[in-house]
Amino acid sequence: MAIKIVIIVVFLLTAFLVYAVWPYNKRKERMQVFKAQYIAHRGLYDNDGPAPENSMAAYEKAAEAGYGIELDVRMTDDCQMVCFHDPTLKRATGAEGSIEDHSLGKLLGLRLFNSEEPIPIFWEVLQNIHGRVPLIVEIKAEKDSDIDQLCREVAFCLDAYEGDYCIESFHPKVVRWFRKNHPQVVRGQLTERFVDEGIMSLALTWCLLNFLTKPDFIAYNKKDIHTKAFGFLRYVCGASMVGWTIHSAEEIEEMRECYDVFIFEHFTPPEMDAAKKEAMLAAAKGTVPMNIVRKHMFIDGRVQGVGFRYHSTYIAQHVGVTGWVRNLYDGRVEMEAQGTPEQIEDMMSRLGNQRYISITSVESTDVPPDPRSVDFRVKY
Repeated sequence: MAIKIVIIVVFLLTAFLVYAVWPYNKRKERMQVFKAQYIAHRGLYDNDGPAPENSMAAYEKAAEAGYGIELDVRMTDDCQMVCFHDPTLKRATGAEGSIEDHSLGKLLGLRLFNSEEPIPIFWEVLQNIHGRVPLIVEIKAEKDSDIDQLCREVAFCLDAYEGDYCIESFHPKVVRWFRKNHPQVVRGQLTERFVDEGIMSLALTWCLLNFLTKPDFIAYNKKDIHTKAFGFLRYVCGASMVGWTIHSAEEIEEMRECYDVFIFEHFTPPEMDAAKKEAMLAAAKGTVPMNIVRKHMFIDGRVQGVGFRYHSTYIAQHVGVTGWVRNLYDGRVEMEAQGTPEQIEDMMSRLGNQRYISITSVESTDVPPDPRSVDFRVKY
């Protein structure tokens, strides 16, 4: 009898472990764009030169070289988003305190690593990169009380960005926020082997909160690839794994079977095989079902100042339409809507029935469907 109880307990514990750590493996095709390009850690930087880490110059060097970019985002005291890694300002700027202690105006007077580079504003980085290379955005969160505001501000910036990106964070609450509020965004759980004793360190090492966050990938420290936690996530759960931080071409080759995506620094990776890269990018684009159409529309009437864009976004998400909407200077609204003809017709009908909206004309043109259109957003 005792043996049976032990077997049942072991079985239940194993089942719970598998359930708890299992990632979201249903969108692996969207990881292909990150696999197709090596990712420069904090940009292509040199802290002894004119392009230090997490500077606009380092990001521009990476984009010009064709590398993806991993960058860090923090929130200032006045809720502005800037790119900065450390919890304190000391190492990078020589100043006291942290990003979270100061206003944006105060921080813009600082310079990074004795260079002429200021701390970059996140939305200006997005504007400059402009979709040229994929971005991995690490969201830094030390205060639980600020997480909702932090994630909302980051999501607001990214909603207007027209390029490939994903988010990641060490803090499971950040990943959880995006799962609940922006599920279309590819999300990743950052982790490593935490050596501190305690249940939380164990949970973070093994990603035991994946059942709440459902990450599309796990970003695991390269020094921990031989741990049981890494092996379980990679080879049992089949998780997409992002390796940080790789320091040589030899390490890339040694860890080729361990990782799908490589974040590098302090060296220049070899060129990726062109045919392989093209195949990965093609896979990332995916295919569009036969019954899906995309319509480019100019909508006239009482369509500005009446919540048209808000209602468009809400209705589109409800009926399953993707695309975008924006106001034009001539008083019209421009929109692209992708879905089945019935979904788009349903969306337009619901918009026309809103209390303060009055649509007088719609100029509609069929355009090719976008296989990577996964949400509906407001353009500015």
